[in-house]
Amino acid sequence: MKKLYAVLLAAVLIAIGTAVYAVPSDPGQTGSPEGRPDGRSMHHHSFLGRLDLSQEQKERMHEVWSHYHSDVHDLRYAVMEKRLEVRKLFTDPKVDQAALLSKEKELSRLRQKLEERRTQAMLEWRSILTPEQIQKLDVMPRGASGMYRGRGMM
Repeated sequence: MKKLYAVLLAAVLIAIGTAVYAVPSDPGQTGSPEGRPDGRSMHHHSFLGRLDLSQEQKERMHEVWSHYHSDVHDLRYAVMEKRLEVRKLFTDPKVDQAALLSKEKELSRLRQKLEERRTQAMLEWRSILTPEQIQKLDVMPRGASGMYRGRGMM
């Protein structure tokens, strides 16, 4: 009887595993830059299509985001490093609270710099749009852009 259960369990796991891996992944859903040959994700492409951008606007937006991503690469790495340092200190029973707070403040400053740079990029991006296109941002469906999360601009 136990062998029968083991065989049935193995069959069910194989069936589920096959179904999961048989579903094609959609690069646009992950927002991965590998989605298209030009480096832009399919999700990004559909978002730009909803704003009816001119070719010049698309190129300028791509330049803004490329510049932003290259600017924040090192900053993101520093945030990850600092986050790991904080985690390591937090799990060390010998570390006092002052050291933890100090590292946490450093991490907060790095995150703030990252957010400020993101805001600058958003403002540059927004300056490319026409007033009509800016109005469309408020009525876009949830998650329609990589820049805006949710309904409306923020």
